[in-house]
Amino acid sequence: MIRLLRAEETYDLRSRILRPEQPVETYQYSEDNVETTFHVGLLIDEKIVANATFIQQAFPQFSDAQNPYRLRGMAVDTGLQSQGLGTQVLRAGLVELNTRKADLLWFNARTKAMVFYQRLGFLCVGDEFEIKGAGPHYVMYSWLKTY
Repeated sequence: MIRLLRAEETYDLRSRILRPEQPVETYQYSEDNVETTFHVGLLIDEKIVANATFIQQAFPQFSDAQNPYRLRGMAVDTGLQSQGLGTQVLRAGLVELNTRKADLLWFNARTKAMVFYQRLGFLCVGDEFEIKGAGPHYVMYSWLKTY
C-alpha cells in the first residue's frame, strides 16, 4: 500500500539507510513540516519499507520553473532494494506533484543511484560533488508535464 506519511514516519528509513550513525539534523529537514512539503511511503504488512520527501524548492540553474519541487530522503529498506519499491514511491510522488501543478523535480542523487533515476527519465546536470557524510552525488532533474 502507498500513502502519504507524516514527516516523523520517514525518519527511521532516512536514518538507517541514508545517514546511519549520524546526528538527527542530517535526516530531519527544516522543510519537513512546511505546508507544501509531502512525504510518500510504501508499506508492507503495515511497516514503512520505502519513502521519499518532496519539498517545494527552487534550484538556481532552473530559474524558469514556476513550481519546482525537490526530492529528498528517498530510501528503501535493506533487503528490499532493487525490487521496484523505489520506483513505486517515486511514481506516486509524481502523481501528487501533478495534482500540485509542479513543473520541475530536481534532487541530489547519490552517484550509485544515477542509473536508477536515468531509467525513469531523469537527466544529470553538472559535475559530481561530495556531500559530507553521504558521499558522491550529481544533481538530477526532470521537467514535469502539468495538466
